[in-house]
Amino acid sequence: MSGPFEGVTVVEFGQFVVVPFCTQLLADGGARVIKVEPPSGDSYRSWPDQLGAGETRQFLIKNRGKQSLSLDLAHPRAPEVVRALVEAADVVLVNLSPSAVARRGLDYDSLAKINPGIIYGAVTAYGQVGPEAHLPGMDVVVQARSGLLASLGAEQDGVPLHSEVQVADYSTAMLLYGGIASALFVRERTGTGQRVDVSLLGGALAIQNNSLSHVHGRDDWRIDFVEDRLPKLRNATATRSVVESERRALRPDPPSHTAHYRVFRTANGFLAVGAGSPGARRKLCEAVGLELELAETDLEEFGQRLESALRERASDEWAELLLSADVPVAKVRHIDELLFDAHAQDEGLIAEYDHPVVGRYRGLGVPIRMGATPLRARRPSPAFAAHTVDILAEVGFDDDVIESLCADGAVIDGRVAEQPYDNSRSR
Repeated sequence: MSGPFEGVTVVEFGQFVVVPFCTQLLADGGARVIKVEPPSGDSYRSWPDQLGAGETRQFLIKNRGKQSLSLDLAHPRAPEVVRALVEAADVVLVNLSPSAVARRGLDYDSLAKINPGIIYGAVTAYGQVGPEAHLPGMDVVVQARSGLLASLGAEQDGVPLHSEVQVADYSTAMLLYGGIASALFVRERTGTGQRVDVSLLGGALAIQNNSLSHVHGRDDWRIDFVEDRLPKLRNATATRSVVESERRALRPDPPSHTAHYRVFRTANGFLAVGAGSPGARRKLCEAVGLELELAETDLEEFGQRLESALRERASDEWAELLLSADVPVAKVRHIDELLFDAHAQDEGLIAEYDHPVVGRYRGLGVPIRMGATPLRARRPSPAFAAHTVDILAEVGFDDDVIESLCADGAVIDGRVAEQPYDNSRSR
């Protein structure tokens, strides 16, 4: 076995981030991933940063190792293709809207009738039950709804800033990957398929787990904050710093580690210090020349003196000194630097790829290491509809039927020179 998912066939009805990134990890693990794309192609194929016909940065970094089959799910003949694909699949992943899933017959109950052993992964914005279960959502919307946008704290001109870091999307993709791997393990032992559900809201909350605790009898301050203080502050258009200051004043147990577990300004930049353990705090004090007793008795004063001391030298100098003292520390880097970072490259976290259209490019490598069944990037992202005919033949359609499916417009044969990818279909 060359990968943990060798021999597993995955059919992906997905776009954007959660399902495509999850299936990319499965493909890295040896799974065969059939990406079902609409006639207009995956949404990322028509993204503004065109690198070639239907190739963009956002598409190629989430779809390596897959095969592409184009199917018009609204076409009357689509169900016969879906049935054949599901019969051949071990896993089906869907992140279409709930209404589209129901309309196209891509719900778990329908697909389990076709293949009782199927493992079905579904992604929604807010889950399957509750008053908001039917609502649509994207990363920026769910970051706002979940409190994550406020927790991350980035602002621009006083407005919470949503960056390229799609935290809710990627944390949810990791949950889905773990759920699918777990379901495959259960099926190996029992022969039983099942449904795996994840939501963007769940992913956004999971990544905020450190902040998600409310002890009845201890945290009544939070009720006052949520029901009274926070609405008043919002009505007064209070800044984030004012809101957080009011919250800290209410809390009986403010965070005790922030004096020595945070980002500091240095003489020429910023340095993150992670002296979270008693041993690391002792080493930090020795290296900087501060009394350990102060760190244990007056955190506010200790934090101020540490902040003042770190401003006196450059980031490189402090990093070298503190690392030699075995204190966890790092300069604050820009993401662009990581694309050329020697350590990240040695670890395989940044890798080089060859693409037949884009050419040579650099991006995320495989973030999971396994000794006996390693994950690896096997192929670049597929050309639009490049595998439609081959896959249809493999799942049982003869040449005449495939030709009629193409002629009827139910599927697209991306190999035909007269039918290159045309992103005008998506307009």
